[in-house]
Amino acid sequence: MIEVRELEKTYRRPNLPPVKAIDRVSLRVGRGELVAVLGPSGSGKSTLMNVLGLLDRPDAGEYLLDGRAVHALPEDELARLRNRFLGFVFQAYHLLPRTTALENVQLPLLYSEHADFDERARRALSAVGLEDRVDHYAEELSGGQQQRVAIARAIVNEPAVLLADEPTGNLDSATGAGILALFRQLAQCGTTVLLITHDESVAAVADRVVRIRDGAVESDVASRRPPAGGMPEDSSAARLEKLPAGGAR
Repeated sequence: MIEVRELEKTYRRPNLPPVKAIDRVSLRVGRGELVAVLGPSGSGKSTLMNVLGLLDRPDAGEYLLDGRAVHALPEDELARLRNRFLGFVFQAYHLLPRTTALENVQLPLLYSEHADFDERARRALSAVGLEDRVDHYAEELSGGQQQRVAIARAIVNEPAVLLADEPTGNLDSATGAGILALFRQLAQCGTTVLLITHDESVAAVADRVVRIRDGAVESDVASRRPPAGGMPEDSSAARLEKLPAGGAR
């Protein structure tokens, strides 16, 4: 699903030395893989997420998304691909506070070809266990509930790839564990999931851990974690099985 070859990205500012945020990174991630990109602050992992999410362009190298070279496409085509193929979960949620959970989840659909806004948004909220919060304003929800709304918003277009930047950073341990269980279930349903994190315990849930330091891949190691079993039928994570596999069209 994702293949990058010798990616480079350097930030240049007046009167300051250049900063190489990505240094010849090569990486392949298959459909349905859950991969953690692990590194300390300033390691380049967020820049890598921005490039993989088509929010920023590399200075050099190649990026293939689902077999298609995307690193040199025009901006309007990148915007279309972001909406069709990619979902984003941010640590800060980025919800509209005086807008309901349902309306927040519907936002990506405004730029899609789908017409069934209400049905899709309700199904996504149900998948994350928030069917009883659809009419609540975002500011009325707890941190864990807001993050689940953000996940519902990210999956409402059935993206092939989900990029999650420090998704449990603002959550207590129990809520964070539930969010990570949702990501595992998404991967089991066919969505490629990349977790951007500095937390070893978060990275431990992944199929692979790619360590980034000084903009370069330090190691790429398959997890020794045993394969995840199915979620209990009454869990909110199990409801994700009702959604189509990632990237299905």
